[in-house]
Amino acid sequence: MHKRTRPLFAWIGVFIAAGGVFLFSMTVTVLSLKNQGNGSSLYFRVPSSAQMTLCYTNSMYNAPVEEVFSLRRGDMVLSSVRTASPAVMEYYGFEGSGPVQPMNRRIGAVLRIQTSMGQDQKIRMGDRTLDLHALGKPGDRIEIRVEDVSLASFLLSRVFHR
Repeated sequence: MHKRTRPLFAWIGVFIAAGGVFLFSMTVTVLSLKNQGNGSSLYFRVPSSAQMTLCYTNSMYNAPVEEVFSLRRGDMVLSSVRTASPAVMEYYGFEGSGPVQPMNRRIGAVLRIQTSMGQDQKIRMGDRTLDLHALGKPGDRIEIRVEDVSLASFLLSRVFHR
């Protein structure tokens, strides 16, 4: 190896190491959806104050329901429940009238739900809608989690989950 190329390789090594440090030290907030039965998962980068809407059909009254969650770093807060059905409102114990019931119930970092047997069940975030049946079969348990991960981990999950 020539004496002139040694400093060049040293600088290349420094830049690669600095890039690795940057990728592993910078964190991003993600919403992860993981099927507890088959291990399949999806990851979405979310802004620091995003909203997620869980849309489903109440099986008892066959009425659409939307639960709106505020997503914060490592935390979910149920901020409102929407439905046009007075029967569903009564079933959930809401005493107020109207199709939207404001709430402020802290859920924590993890929400576990079971995919419905036949009714629609979707998650909506901004302009993106995800059918939960795409993650598994009816009856599977889905874990929805808000967490901070390294940028490197998020990018690798995007590469390997396509």
